[in-house]
Amino acid sequence: MGGEQSQSPAGGDQAGSQAPGAAPGKKQKAHDTVESWEEKGQRITVTEGNGFLYNLQLRAKVDSSPDAIYDILTDPDTNSVFRSIKECTYRKVLEEDKKAGTRKLEVWHKAIARFLFISVTFETRLYVWEDDRARVIRFTTAKPGMMQKFDGCWRVKPFTQETLDSIYHPERMAKHKQQAHGPFGPGGLLGFMHRPVQADESLVTLEQSILPRGPTPMGIKGLVRGLCAHQLRCMMEDLRRELQRRKEGKSEVLKRRKERQAAAAATAEGSGGKGGGFGLRQASAPAASMTLAGMDLWDAAAPINITIHI
Repeated sequence: MGGEQSQSPAGGDQAGSQAPGAAPGKKQKAHDTVESWEEKGQRITVTEGNGFLYNLQLRAKVDSSPDAIYDILTDPDTNSVFRSIKECTYRKVLEEDKKAGTRKLEVWHKAIARFLFISVTFETRLYVWEDDRARVIRFTTAKPGMMQKFDGCWRVKPFTQETLDSIYHPERMAKHKQQAHGPFGPGGLLGFMHRPVQADESLVTLEQSILPRGPTPMGIKGLVRGLCAHQLRCMMEDLRRELQRRKEGKSEVLKRRKERQAAAAATAEGSGGKGGGFGLRQASAPAASMTLAGMDLWDAAAPINITIHI
């Protein structure tokens, strides 16, 4: 990036934001900001509006490539990465376009939350859309439960001036497009000399919008807001820790993936190469979409167990 960046990655951009579950290009009403604060190179913003109780956004600069981050978010074994996830109990690919790198899934997740002497198991049923090229993961409620609506989105982009301008200064995008079609751009006469930027830093955005079923008492709204913001923070912490483990060669998730690949290769060899590749790296739902579920409020073991469908 050098010295050309003009906007902190943690800066707010609520004026032009959309609800996570909104269709691309659909205009939304402006949010009313309730809280916004920066911490450890990231910004958390809580707003109200768009038919939800709260809309939460966490945006952070992460010292890893976009591909490395997206690989974690779409890994089937994410229960070993994110502390809020106990297991994925159901996953089915409903639609897939392999050429475009997009898919729609239905996913059920289970997580445990502890509070005093009560252990609560939360279950969510979600529709998930993955776009590998854009590195975007969207999710929304497939079956309402305790939550009437629960929408969200992960976006992973290279940390470049163009990315920052697209968020904070969209009026500058015309200049970037002009440069891309210039003689030295990828589509220009001398495009063969163009070398795409290999970003080793990323701008990661996690958004969630929640609407509980039934009215929410005023005394509880602040607690809900705090818990949800805490979960977004925990998800980003877990993501950073897994990235560090992978850099150090200590990732159990990668170790198990290699074991599955070796077993699948052995099966393929034994069957003459027919059908051996199935399940090597299946498209999966983002375990991170369950950030609302794992509210670790108390570390003590709990003798009472309750199951709630979000």
